[in-house]
Parts: sequence; C-alpha cells; structure tokens
Amino acid sequence: MTDPRAATRARMRATLQADRCVMMGSVFDPLSARIADDLGYEAALMGGSLVSHVLLAAPDLILTTLTELAQQVERCARVSTVPILVDCDHGFGNALSVMRTVEALDRAGAAAVQIEDTLLPRPYGPSESPSLLSRDESTAKIAAAVEARGASDLIVMGRTGAAAITGIDDAVARFKAFEQAGVDALFIPALKARTDLEKIAAATRLPIVLGGASGDLADPRYLASQRVRLWSAGHQVFNVALQALYDAMRSVLEGTLPAKLPGAASAALIDRLLDVPRYRAHTHRFLGGSDS
Repeated sequence: MTDPRAATRARMRATLQADRCVMMGSVFDPLSARIADDLGYEAALMGGSLVSHVLLAAPDLILTTLTELAQQVERCARVSTVPILVDCDHGFGNALSVMRTVEALDRAGAAAVQIEDTLLPRPYGPSESPSLLSRDESTAKIAAAVEARGASDLIVMGRTGAAAITGIDDAVARFKAFEQAGVDALFIPALKARTDLEKIAAATRLPIVLGGASGDLADPRYLASQRVRLWSAGHQVFNVALQALYDAMRSVLEGTLPAKLPGAASAALIDRLLDVPRYRAHTHRFLGGSDS
C-alpha cells in the first residue's frame, strides 16, 4: 500500500525547491485542513497557538501536550492532502524529548516540523521578555530532530527568534549551525526588516520559511528573491472565524432563528467539506442503504 505521507511530503519538498514564494494556509482542525485542501493551498501551517486555542480554549502558553498535538495532526492529515508544517514549539523538553516529538509527528502524518530555540515554557521570575537557549543547546536539539527523522522523508526545519531577541548576528550564527546539523529549511518568525532577511539569506544556503511577515516584507515577489519559499502573514483567519461564531451564537440567544442567520454555508459546500458523497456511498454499500 502506498504511504500517503510520501506524496504530501514530496509536494512540500518541491515547493521548497521552486523559484517562488507560496502563502501557507492556517489550519488547526480537520475542517480547516479540508478547507485548505478544497481551496487548493499548496501548504499549511499548524501554529502552536492555534492548537492551544482550539483544544484548550487557552492562550499560547505551552499548555498542550505532545499527545494532544500529535492527535490533532493525525486528524488533519487523515482528511486532507495539504502538506502541513507543524509548529512543535520547544519540542516538549530537552533534546531527547525532541526526538520523541519528531517520531510522533512523523507517524501522525506531518509533512514538516519546526523546532524553535526559545526558552519554553516560561521560567519562574518577574520577566515576561522571551529568552533563548544557548546556541549549543539549540543546535543539539536540532541535531536530535534530524537524527530522529532518520530515513523518513519528514522535513525538519530549524527555527530561531534570535533576530528579534539577541540580534541578527546571533540569528545568522544559529542558522549556520542548524544547516550544519542537517535541517532541510530555516524558519524565521516575526522578522521586521528587509535588511535582516537579506543578511540571513546571504549567509545561508537552505530554503527559508517566514512566519508572521508584515509591512514591506509582505511581498511574495520580494520574498522569493531572498530564497523564501513559504510564508505566513499571520493566523487572523482564525480570529475572523471565531468572531463569526460568536456573533451567530449571540444572535440566536437574542432571538434570531438559526435558519435565519446570515452567511450560512450552502448545503453543497457542507456536503463537500464533510465528504458526504463518500460516506453516503459507504452507507449504501456496507449498511444496506436503499436505492432511493
């Protein structure tokens, strides 16, 4: 039997090697993953923040577990062929924990994973400012991720927030170390300036993935010229969906009949996103459905 993960990962690898920049969709549950598939997204990003929002109704404070994340990835990969890049935060512990994280998400069907070097979860103390692991520890965790991937075709990305925390020179040094450790791509979060991207691109050789791009960085043509192959401008789609759900539930509470709510999905769209024709066929075949 053909492993469906192989084709999905091959498509993401092809995107990373292409001479263009592709916007990633934001996915967080099976329906959003299927919508991304239906719309034709070439790749999607499952942010750790969104997983915390939908599973725990909690902010992004590293409260989810590896088991919860892996289960959510598996649910999404089961219903969608969109290659999903999974934000693994800190890998749920030290380098050995990172290895277990990579193995679990490989089995779950992730196309790619990213491990970051931020000190997470937040340590005890008065400071809310983010800080980084040492360069040596960060590189060891990335090397452990590559080792855990083994012969699998899972894509491993190295991520550092150094550009915004310790400076662009440290970011470049960390990315160079990640390249030496054997990652497939480099992930840069929340970059602010084109000059910083240009320094990183000039000093490294691997494909770049950009998260949270805004301002004059939000230009796919420019990003492609700097070897950025995938990018995200944020997860605001989730915020829009949340507001729509809130408004609809409030309207019903205030007396609007559910059937009278504006903006409802059509029956045809619902059937397509829930894969109703396939389930109807299976019901007829295996549960003795009628021909009518």
